[in-house]
Amino acid sequence: MSGNAVRRLTLAIALTVAIGGACALGGCKVLTIEEDRALRARLGGDFDAPRYVDAIWKSKAVPAIDAEAKPLPIVVSAIDRDLDKAGAALGRRVGDGSAWTFVLKGEGVVTKVDTTTPRGSVDVALPGRVVRIQTGPVVSETAIRDALPFVTFNDFTDQLAFAEVGRALTAKALAGLVPVRDQLQPGRRIRFIGVANVRSAADPLVVTPVSVTVDERARAS
Repeated sequence: MSGNAVRRLTLAIALTVAIGGACALGGCKVLTIEEDRALRARLGGDFDAPRYVDAIWKSKAVPAIDAEAKPLPIVVSAIDRDLDKAGAALGRRVGDGSAWTFVLKGEGVVTKVDTTTPRGSVDVALPGRVVRIQTGPVVSETAIRDALPFVTFNDFTDQLAFAEVGRALTAKALAGLVPVRDQLQPGRRIRFIGVANVRSAADPLVVTPVSVTVDERARAS
């Protein structure tokens, strides 16, 4: 049997096992064309992280984050009391020793905008805390990937593919920020949903945004 034939056979077996397992665990689900292509690419080694993310973003990733988002004051209060207990109750972590990942939602006033470096950000004042929202274009965190329980290392061929998915998820989120980025000015009130990786309760809270809405009615006084 040729090498190509072996690869095709291996891929077919892997797909059968993956789909069969999904049926056994949660009932059969019809995959969209894009999800099917992404699964085949992921298992076959011809991996395209942006295409994979495009296939899951609206149907799975955004709904999961929206459903999981906790009010930021509640999360901050719990972190201040005990980070590990807060993480166990309100967050998740991808592995022992990893940062705790929290999905947050909040509303506050922009107090500072930094566009002097590629790692752009805005500071937002909320009751009792100032948080930093990353606006990019350079964002190194993989917080969005880490927040999604259905995106795990074991689903990918290697660490490189897993890292590419983290970057692609972040890029997808930041692309959605483009329409409002210029409106993020000091004094503007915004609402946001995002994800933060927290390693120490003493660290600043840095959020990778998934959605940001600017209040068009008025600037804060």
